[in-house]
Amino acid sequence: MKKLHPIFLLLLLLVFACEDREHFSSETHLKLSFSDNIVCFDTVFTTIGSATKDFRIYNTNNESLIINLIELVNAEMSGFRINIDGEKGTKLQNLPILGKDSLYGFIEVTVDPDSSTSLQVSDSIRFETNGNVQYVRLEAIGKDVHILRAHRINEDIVLPNDKPYLIYDSLIVDKDVNLSIKENTTFYFHNKAFFKIYGTLSAQGTIKHPISFRGDRLDKLSENIPYDHLSGQWGGIYFDVDSYNNALQNIFIRNSEIGIAFATSDINQKKATLENVIVRNTSKHGVTALNCNVDARNCLFANSGGATLALNGGKYNFLHCTVANYYRIGARKSPALILTDNEQENPVSVRFTNTIIYGTYSNELLLDESTDRLLDLKFTNCLIKNAELRDDRFVNTIWSKDPEFANIDHTTYSYDFHLTESSSAVNAADGSSSILAPYDLDGVSRLATGEGVDIGCYEWIQE
Repeated sequence: MKKLHPIFLLLLLLVFACEDREHFSSETHLKLSFSDNIVCFDTVFTTIGSATKDFRIYNTNNESLIINLIELVNAEMSGFRINIDGEKGTKLQNLPILGKDSLYGFIEVTVDPDSSTSLQVSDSIRFETNGNVQYVRLEAIGKDVHILRAHRINEDIVLPNDKPYLIYDSLIVDKDVNLSIKENTTFYFHNKAFFKIYGTLSAQGTIKHPISFRGDRLDKLSENIPYDHLSGQWGGIYFDVDSYNNALQNIFIRNSEIGIAFATSDINQKKATLENVIVRNTSKHGVTALNCNVDARNCLFANSGGATLALNGGKYNFLHCTVANYYRIGARKSPALILTDNEQENPVSVRFTNTIIYGTYSNELLLDESTDRLLDLKFTNCLIKNAELRDDRFVNTIWSKDPEFANIDHTTYSYDFHLTESSSAVNAADGSSSILAPYDLDGVSRLATGEGVDIGCYEWIQE
C-alpha cells in the first residue's frame, strides 16, 4: 500500500481547516469583540470633514460568523460615516467574518454648524450577530468657525471674536490698512496657509484671554503626542517691507514653519513691539528680522529647527525673554540665537537684558562678525549657554549653567519653561531694569516681594 506524500497530507489538512472556518455558525453564544468600545474624535470644525479613525472588529471564536447587520443608529443627524472592510454605507448587511479573523472599520464625521461655538455629537454603530446586539460608541466635539480662503483685508477693520477663524491658503492685510484683533481670538491655519501683513497689525490679547495662531490639526499623532506639539503645519506670519508700528501683546504662535518674519525696513521707524508673545514649535526659524527696529519684553521663543531668534542688521531691545531650543521633532540646524550684520547698511545693535539663551547645543549664541565690524551688543544679567566670551559687552553673565526648566520631555515633545527653585536664574536679574517689565509672562509681579528678580520671561514663585 502506497503512503501519501507528506506535502499532500498537509494540503488535505489545510482544505479541511478552510472548510471548517467557512462554516458559519448561528450559535447565539458567539459574539464579536472590538479594539475600541468608544471611538472619540478630537475637536473637528463644522462643515469640514475630520481625519479618519479606525478600529478593529474581532471574531475570537473558532467558528466563522455572519454579521447580519451593521448600521449607524442616528446617521441622518450625527454626521458620522463608516466603511467596514471596504464597504461604505450607513447600513450594511450580511458581512462574513471568519473564525479567528478580524475586519477593519473606518469612521469619519462632519459636524453641521450650530449657533454655539462648540457642540458635542455622538452616535453608535449597531452590530447584530446571531441575535446578539452590540454597540461601538462614537463621539466628537464640533467647533463652529469663520472660514476664510485666500482672504484679503483691504480696509481698516476690527475682527469680531465671536468664533474662531479657519484660514485656507492665506490671510493678507493690504498696504495702508490697519487690522485690529481682539482678545480671545483663535486662528487655525490649514496646511501651508500663511498670514502676511503689508499694512499694520494690532493684536491685543490679555493674559487670561490671549490671541492664538496655530495649525488646524486638533487630533493626535499618537496616544501621547497631540499635533499641537508638532511643527511645520502652516506657513507663519510675515511682515512686509512697508509694514510699521505693529503691536503684538499676549500672543501665542505655534506649529508653523516660521513663527514671525520681519522684512527689511527703515530702522528709524518702529517695526514692531512684542509683549508677552510666545513663539513655539517651528520647523524653520522662530523669529527672524532683517534690518528692523523691534522691541520685545516678556517673550518666550522656543524650539525651532533653525534659529529660534535670528537678527540680521537693525536695532533690537529684548528684556526678560527666554530663548530656548530643545527641538527634537527633526534635526536642529542652528544655534538658538544668531546675531549678524551680514554687510547690512545698519550693523546689528542689540540689547539683551535679564534674558535666558539656552538649549541642547554646546554654544547657543552665534555672533557673526566676519565683516570686521564689531556688533553693537550689550548683554546685561543674562544666562547664556556658550563658551565664555570675555569682553565688556557681557555684564554679570551666567555662563552655561542649566536654568533647570520645569519640564523637558522629549518623548512627547512637551516643555515647560518656567523656572524651578534651584535654577541659577532665580534672583539673578538686574532689578532696576525690571521696572520696565514689572509683571512676567503669567502676570506674576516681579517686584511685589521686594526680593531678587529672576532672569527670563517667568518669575519663580513659591507654590
